[in-house]
Amino acid sequence: MNPQLMDGVSAMFVGMSVVFSFLIILVFAISITTNVVNWLNKVFPPKEPQPKAVKKQTTDESEIALAIALAKKGI
Repeated sequence: MNPQLMDGVSAMFVGMSVVFSFLIILVFAISITTNVVNWLNKVFPPKEPQPKAVKKQTTDESEIALAIALAKKGI
């Protein structure tokens, strides 16, 4: 075979091996990170969100009448 072709094939296999090794290391790193975060959530549980205050809608006619009266007086 052509020596340049063999060099190209060997470079291809070296490159693919490096990428495959990096992906395997990445999978293990993500797995370890997941375990660490789960452990930290047990040690330091997240705060539960406080319920937001719901604004009470009022349709009291006396408030509306007061607002109209004040608007007419120019206050």
